Parts: sequence; C-alpha cells; structure tokens
Amino acid sequence: MYARTAFAADARRLGHEHGPWDWTPEVSHSIGEGQRVVADAVMYYTVIKGEQRRKLRAFVEVDRATMSGERLAVKLIEYARLHQYEAQPVGRRRRVAAEPGWMRWYPVFPRGLFVLTGASRARLKDRISDLQAMAAQHPLVAALAREVPLGAAVLEDLEQHGPAQDVWTPLTGGTPRPWTDL
Repeated sequence: MYARTAFAADARRLGHEHGPWDWTPEVSHSIGEGQRVVADAVMYYTVIKGEQRRKLRAFVEVDRATMSGERLAVKLIEYARLHQYEAQPVGRRRRVAAEPGWMRWYPVFPRGLFVLTGASRARLKDRISDLQAMAAQHPLVAALAREVPLGAAVLEDLEQHGPAQDVWTPLTGGTPRPWTDL
C-alpha cells in the first residue's frame, strides 16, 4: 500500500470525502529567483462530522530514505519560502500590498505532511528528529511552523493503523496525534 491509498481507505472507513482526483502528484510552485518547490503531492480532504464539513489540504512528501535526513529537512525551507513568497507584477509598480503567491491556489496554506519509509525504525526516528530540528532552528521554518501544521509519520504505521490515528509526530514537538489534529 502507499500513502495515497492509506488516506483513501481511511476516508472511506470514516465517511470523509477523499477520492482518486483529490491527490495531485508533483505540484510545482514558484518560490522566487527562478526557483521552485515541487510537492510530491497536494492532497484535498474533507472531514465530515454530522452536518459539519472541514476542508483540509496538505503538501505530502514521501521519503523513501534515498536522500540524507538533512536534505529532506531542507524541503521545509522551500515550503517556508513558498509561504512567504509574494509574486511581483511584471512591468508595473506595486500599488497595493501583494498577497502571498500561494493564495492563487489555496484559501489557506496547506499543512505539511512527511511520510517516511525505506529504513529501520531507528533511522526513521532520526529523520523525524532532523525535521523537528529544522522546524525549531531555522527562522523561516520556525515562522511557518507557528502558522501551519507540520507532521511526520512512518508509512507502515499509516498502513497498519490509518492516518486518522495517533501516528503523526508534530514537527513542533509533542505527542503523536491524527494528521487532522496537528
């Protein structure tokens, strides 16, 4: 099973809305200076509880332990840059305050979810620690983490228990919880 199917199975089981077209792979956004951040996927998910509907979005990064933990953590800097990036109008002077570029696509900045696999539990735990260190130490990422839910989970835990269980470690610290409660 993959992260995508774990979320879809959980949504079906819980009566939430999340179908095959609610997972868009390889989504690219400009972060200025000719650079881009490419999310492994953007996920759209609607939590339904009675008459209440809560729409959630997430940038999903799936790490198969093919790069260093530090390189994975640098991805957080790219998301922090996207969070702050304001596209400048071409050929015109700015007359009004620009809004963040991401608002062209999302009403709120998507949460950041890191799904880890492909290594021992100890190594995956170290990778989560690397992500938490980046969230605590880098000023841009720390600012992002104060406003945007960020979490990491092991793929095998998602498959065994489901994403809606206490399998997500908040990158700002604390005990594991469901991704919807980060």
